[in-house]
Amino acid sequence: MSKAIKIEVLNEAIELVQEARQLVDSVMDDSPNKSHYESYGKYGFDQLLGNGNPYDSSIYTEIEDLEKEEVQ
Repeated sequence: MSKAIKIEVLNEAIELVQEARQLVDSVMDDSPNKSHYESYGKYGFDQLLGNGNPYDSSIYTEIEDLEKEEVQ
């Protein structure tokens, strides 16, 4: 798979993860388990999408690494 296709696939994955997070968030809004989800479950989505922690790799990190390889 070429780097350009990998980047395209990863961008599509970002959109799907964002959509999934929105769906789960909307269900959890009135759930008795909302605080547990906010504390623990949502972390997986945040990590995949990048949550501002420079020590966590995200899908964006992989895209950036692929783009760096193209330049070199």
